Amino acid sequence: MKQVLLMACTVFLLAACNNETKDAPKEVSENAATAAAVTLPYTPEKPYRNWQMGSEQNTLLAMTALKSWENKDYAGLTATLGDSVEIRVDGYNAKLSRDSAESFFKTARENYAEVTITMYDWESVISADKKDEYVTMWYKQSWTDNKGQKDSVNVVDDCKIANGKLIELDEKVQRFPVKK
Repeated sequence: MKQVLLMACTVFLLAACNNETKDAPKEVSENAATAAAVTLPYTPEKPYRNWQMGSEQNTLLAMTALKSWENKDYAGLTATLGDSVEIRVDGYNAKLSRDSAESFFKTARENYAEVTITMYDWESVISADKKDEYVTMWYKQSWTDNKGQKDSVNVVDDCKIANGKLIELDEKVQRFPVKK
């Protein structure tokens, strides 16, 4: 009797183990099919480009440009820029030569006596066809202006990189609510 009970328990245990392994792939494939069947309320303006992780060199380039601006190292900043740079920042949009871009960044930085960047996160991506490479940085920019006023904003910078140079800066800012 003990042997029959032991044999039945063993068969039951093996059957339970086999069901779990059979059910798991089926559940995963059902989830994948459901995800593929989801109709999203919006479609992208351009076809999805199957973004993949980009290079650390691009991240280094984008961060070097930002750090150079923060430290008023305009030669270092200019070294990161392409022959022309498209700049889209709050209330401004232009495609500038390297020299004009340097002048733009210098003029913007001279409004501040001190600037501090607190980096939150970053990501470097490249499209599957290897035609587009971006570095996105999320950070807080705090400053003291030339009159001694302190302020800060959250910033998201999308930097397009081509041939090891920054060729586009698309910056979005979030202003903090005024304290009452």
